[in-house]
Amino acid sequence: MENIISYEQAKNFIERYRQNWQNVPTAGYADSLSLTETFSAEAFRKLLDQPGCVGVRIYYGMKEDLKICAILVGVDAQDRDMVGALKGGEEDVIIELGKFCPPFCAQSSGF
Repeated sequence: MENIISYEQAKNFIERYRQNWQNVPTAGYADSLSLTETFSAEAFRKLLDQPGCVGVRIYYGMKEDLKICAILVGVDAQDRDMVGALKGGEEDVIIELGKFCPPFCAQSSGF
């Protein structure tokens, strides 16, 4: 299945990111990156339940405090973002406002 990787691949990617995440930004952006960002299942259901949604696209943005964040939107069968005019004026479903780690880090995790 497309977009599916093994647990070992995920673990390797995550470990590499965690080993390097504080070295990625320049001094002015030292606190911009997080280890994780957690979103509710309800938000994903709402995103995926949009008529015509066949996938999810992740954009990376930067908040006013310079924190880098994930912004998720639905994608239709023509690979178009399901926002704005493409939805005929319906309410956009755009996921953000996740919980960042740090400071909100899971106590137990498989990674």
